[in-house]
Amino acid sequence: MLSRFLKPHNIVCFLCYILFMWFAFNSKIVDALVLYVSEKNGKPVYVTKKKEYAAITGQDKNSRPILAIRYKTKRQNEETNEELNEQSSLMSGLEDNDGKDLVDNEEENTDIPQDTEEDSTSPNAKESSVPAIVPEDEIKLESSITKLPISENKEKEKEEKEEEKVEKVTSKNPIDEIKEVKIAKKKNDSPSDDTPASAKAYIDAIYKMKWEYSEISDKYIVEYDPDTQIVLTIRPGLQRMLENILAKYSTRISAAIIEDPYTGEILAIASSHKNKVLNIQDEAFKTNNWAFKATFPVASIFKIITASAGIDTGKITSNSNFLAYKKSYMKVWKAFASSHNGVFGSVAKKAGRETVKKYASAFGFNKNFFFDLPVGKSICSLSTNNVKMGQDAAGLNKDFLVSPMHVASIVSTVLNRGKTLKPYLVDYVERKGKVVFKRRPFQLAQPIKESTAREIYKMMYATTAVGTGKKGFGGYKKCPNLSKYCGGKTGTLTGDSPNYLYTWFGGFTKVTGRDLCIVTLSGQKDHSGTKAASIAGQIAYELYMKRHEAEEEEVIASK
Repeated sequence: MLSRFLKPHNIVCFLCYILFMWFAFNSKIVDALVLYVSEKNGKPVYVTKKKEYAAITGQDKNSRPILAIRYKTKRQNEETNEELNEQSSLMSGLEDNDGKDLVDNEEENTDIPQDTEEDSTSPNAKESSVPAIVPEDEIKLESSITKLPISENKEKEKEEKEEEKVEKVTSKNPIDEIKEVKIAKKKNDSPSDDTPASAKAYIDAIYKMKWEYSEISDKYIVEYDPDTQIVLTIRPGLQRMLENILAKYSTRISAAIIEDPYTGEILAIASSHKNKVLNIQDEAFKTNNWAFKATFPVASIFKIITASAGIDTGKITSNSNFLAYKKSYMKVWKAFASSHNGVFGSVAKKAGRETVKKYASAFGFNKNFFFDLPVGKSICSLSTNNVKMGQDAAGLNKDFLVSPMHVASIVSTVLNRGKTLKPYLVDYVERKGKVVFKRRPFQLAQPIKESTAREIYKMMYATTAVGTGKKGFGGYKKCPNLSKYCGGKTGTLTGDSPNYLYTWFGGFTKVTGRDLCIVTLSGQKDHSGTKAASIAGQIAYELYMKRHEAEEEEVIASK
């Protein structure tokens, strides 16, 4: 077999192939090439030219051209970068506090995380591809129909065919994902009223326009225009459940989120102030929602970051021992469950300040948060003093601020085997009864390895089984083993804006048959108020009961 391959003509062909591929990927050459596909005697003919709109020479008059394609590289894309940046940033559906558009096109991180986030307006911003559903004029950036001289008796026939021609456009967008769509193209016509708006316009609309509940579809929607509905990911049943639970407990401030960690879908969000729960259909829900505000001390939730830094770099394992009390040692998993600050100070020193800092950045601190509604930027700055750095990494710095949405993202990263997905609210867009936009999961980064995520996931079980979250998940007679189906991390610290004692629970429940991320926040005057773990326990219990009741109904129906 080898001797047959080593024949001279095979070697020459192989070398020619390598040379061709080198030329194909050389930007200076690719930038100059244009590939035309024409038809002669029923067979395709491929001709290259240096000008995009140059006619194919040396062809028969009656040969019929099909398509001209310009192979674009980064340098060529810079010519149209201003047009594409607006589309791409709008796709992200985010604005920061200054109103600047942002793009969430980040590279995946595997081992040691890197700060890869870039603003789309920056000179070094990463190139993003053309959105999958675009107006007709943008399609011309990628392809154009090139005319060749043809006989007069066929000109009219060609024009009629072009008017009826439908071009199928499929493009993979790194910011979001949109279904393959057909766009009708008519000669010398501008986009008609049937052309869908941009993804950016739809995402912007959920912030600017009123949310409504549709009884027909049992969905929350936004009426973009008489023919178009934007359908949200919020599940009305889960939303009402969260709102009722927050109303049940007396709190100064509270927030709760249920997220699907494997897709990024936000299934329910609730927020209350002085025991008054925001109605999801009120405009204040989008502007004064505590779930979106990064004004709360992260507290011991930060131990997830510190543990990730130590385990992911191989400096520690969940079974590593550290001095806890005088001559008493404690394993990392037990310190995680009981939220032992001294042990996690030692874990941070073992991992190193720069490493913890890198992992905090990889998990999204000091970066803009990518979501379909504006979310505050979480901040943290580790002290250069070794002792204070240990306290920071244990979650004792009240200036480390985070939003409930960001906590949900951190927890979902652990649940999703170390992959951070972009959370989103716009599920799909329906126009005249047809789906013109469909959201799909989009990965922003991978701050930790899969093995690290699995280890932290196991540690989270200990929090509800024997740790600080046990009480919140106990006492349910109809589900005495509720804590075994749940896990997470708690946190407690006083904050300044507003000045309350805040408790956190960031974790998950498997009572529905698969992991769902649950995040709760409770702000009280003192320790006597309801803790976040108790609110999370109530959410998990009601999810369990809903599934249990549904199963009973199925059994009865089958009989």
